[in-house]
Amino acid sequence: MLNSNNVRRLALEVGFDDCGVARTNALTDDEYPLRSWLSKGWHAGLSYMERNVDKRMDPRLLVPGAKSVICCVSAYPPPSSRGGVAAYARTREYHKVVKDMLFRLRERLGIDGKLCCDTVPISDKHWAARAGLGFIGRHTLLVTPRFGTWVNLGEIVTTEEIEIVAIEETKNENSKTASLLPGQDNPSSPDPHAAFCLKCHRCIDACPNHAIAPDDPPMLDVARCTSYYTTHHPQPLPVGLDAGGYTQGCDLCQLACPFNHRQTPKN
Repeated sequence: MLNSNNVRRLALEVGFDDCGVARTNALTDDEYPLRSWLSKGWHAGLSYMERNVDKRMDPRLLVPGAKSVICCVSAYPPPSSRGGVAAYARTREYHKVVKDMLFRLRERLGIDGKLCCDTVPISDKHWAARAGLGFIGRHTLLVTPRFGTWVNLGEIVTTEEIEIVAIEETKNENSKTASLLPGQDNPSSPDPHAAFCLKCHRCIDACPNHAIAPDDPPMLDVARCTSYYTTHHPQPLPVGLDAGGYTQGCDLCQLACPFNHRQTPKN
């Protein structure tokens, strides 16, 4: 029987920067407030988010008989300058890179499974949080301990039952990785870094369009987000909104996030 350390070791070998495994019990509304967000109309013109809501919450509806979600992290360099093109778009087209690594990982593991990277109705960041790879920040992005928010994500949803065990660090890894995360088998366990995030308003203050909800749970008003107009729904920003110097995507909330700086904040 595979365990999460076997999977993680092979994921690192094919090029991923981190990997975790989650059981396929459906996400709760507390973990992923999708229905509440949709009810507010904050998805703007992203009408596809109204479809497959149940599948986004429960991968067993996506892959019948699914028992495990293998969640993989691929880090990319932080931006060298502010404005213009967002950091994620300054490197190779990540969908192809991540999909290729997922394919190789699936082959190395010798399992069946559906490969997911943005185009499949599954919430990458919420499953990564469930797998113990980080937590969802107030800016609604996954915060990882080693790479902050500068990551792309991909998953393999599989019918293989994978045993979840404590992380074994390798000699080449940051020894603090596991200590910054809640337990993989108990994703709701308290995390002091997440608690800090809930009290921090730097990303909220950094957004010129007030797109980030100031209250719990973390939510984003897409109609006020620069990236929506420069990436997902290309068009001029409505009068009154500020692109912050960006022509593709936007990094402002990430640049403000303390977890994207060398020193990890403490309570």
